[in-house]
Amino acid sequence: MKKHILFIITLLFLFSSCAYAEKKEMKSSEIIKLIKKGKPVQIVDKIILDDLDFSQANEPFVVNAFTVQTEITQNVFFSHCVFMGKVTSNSSKGKTNIQSVFKNNLIFNDCDFRGEVNFRNAVVFGKTDFSRSTFRKQTNFNYISVWSKGSYFDNIVAEQKFDMIYASFFGNLSFLDAKFQTKSSFQEIKVNGNLSFINVIFADNVDFALMEAGRTLFNYAVFEKNVSFGNAYFSGSAEFINTTFGGNANFENVYFSDIVKTDGIKPKNIDFSKAFFVRK
Repeated sequence: MKKHILFIITLLFLFSSCAYAEKKEMKSSEIIKLIKKGKPVQIVDKIILDDLDFSQANEPFVVNAFTVQTEITQNVFFSHCVFMGKVTSNSSKGKTNIQSVFKNNLIFNDCDFRGEVNFRNAVVFGKTDFSRSTFRKQTNFNYISVWSKGSYFDNIVAEQKFDMIYASFFGNLSFLDAKFQTKSSFQEIKVNGNLSFINVIFADNVDFALMEAGRTLFNYAVFEKNVSFGNAYFSGSAEFINTTFGGNANFENVYFSDIVKTDGIKPKNIDFSKAFFVRK
């Protein structure tokens, strides 16, 4: 029996090693060259060996005294890729910040980020999709602005701190089946469309204070520790169906402007007494 188990483990190890070996290595400079030539970025099954900085992709233009921007006009598409270094969309020179503006789609499908991810202050006009990706280091989407109809972070795994503070989404935003293994923050996030955290697991403290969103779904979500919705504004319906709160849940000064559903919420005595319920 032990021999059979050892044989199976060996096969799994070999399969995993072969799958990794099938991915070809490339440098981030090759990706930057594609962008500078105006060619679409369509990278599949690659290992990117070093830091990838989109703010260095094109010549920046001045926005104000402290900010310049770099425009990336073509689609940016990665699938089944491993990023060994940092992935960032911003940099700085002295007191000047260089930000990236993505005029088309920004897609990282089923990718493995081994280094930090930083899309702080990025502007995206196309579809934004990081679904099925794993973030192994600190992740920063603070102040990002997305102008597409839908943004997707479905089935992601965040192993380290995940921040999306002061972010603005002018369409829908989805985190279906996501897993946050440590602290996360969505403080003051603004979502004009639907916001979905269905079947999401928050293993550590999470902050939704001062958030603003339309229809919001936390159905079957699990908050293993503390969560704050203090001063949040729900302009559409809010659903907490079969939601589990394992720690403190702060709903102080929360403004619900439409229907609130709490069927099957656990525990049943979650305190909404300091929230405001105003039906249109």
